[in-house]
Amino acid sequence: MKKTYVAMMMAGLMGAGLVANTAMAEEAASELPYGMTVSGDIGIASQYVWRGLTQTNGKTAVQGDLGIALGDFSIGGWFSNAYPSPVAKFAPRDVVEFDWTASYAGSITEDLGYSVGAIYYTYLYDSASNFPEVNAGLSYGPVSLTGYAITKDSSNKAYLRGDIWVDLGVSGSLAGFDVSGALSYAKWKKDNLNRPLGAINTFKNGVNLATLSVSKGFTIEGASLTSTLTATVPIGSKQTDGNRYIYGLSAKNEFVAALSLSY
Repeated sequence: MKKTYVAMMMAGLMGAGLVANTAMAEEAASELPYGMTVSGDIGIASQYVWRGLTQTNGKTAVQGDLGIALGDFSIGGWFSNAYPSPVAKFAPRDVVEFDWTASYAGSITEDLGYSVGAIYYTYLYDSASNFPEVNAGLSYGPVSLTGYAITKDSSNKAYLRGDIWVDLGVSGSLAGFDVSGALSYAKWKKDNLNRPLGAINTFKNGVNLATLSVSKGFTIEGASLTSTLTATVPIGSKQTDGNRYIYGLSAKNEFVAALSLSY
């Protein structure tokens, strides 16, 4: 699951794209009604990791997005291949994730910005995992704070209404590279039926993930490319089995190398 792209900070973590051809982009934008602009990217990653959990079991992922913006308001879609379908009739197909987003971002002062938005996570060949999430964020200079809240249970109860995820991020430039980092806090909804307490607490509230990303944009024969290296490190309390957990699943150190082409 994407997303995220965190609305105000995760663009750096996910390797935000650049316009492939400025002249063509400006010409295309001028042809759209009401001053709308369209942008997107397509790329490949060594694996797909969402909030510290691998979604492709370490396999390569093909990912892309397309967005339409009108002033401070934007809508978009994002896709990636993911895990093998858990639905028997679809085996051995891989799930394809499609995330649909809407957001509004603005500024209060020159340094203080805000955003509000929503994401609907959908899964081809695993619709029981579909769920919606809302988000809101503030940024001050290079620092951002963005919170996410699930608003409806997924049918399989893997994601529950009331689950909250918060990212505290910082981003900037260093030696010509874009660098981003984040600490993530999770508060899980208590549910004795779907998340029974046992000897191992796989839904422990607290700061549970650190993320660091370095990206670099460059141009080859007029095409704008972005390379990104991202590391995620679970930092929550170890449970009695020696593992750390996120969304009830064992979380390990993960590394992603990605290359994307903007259009």
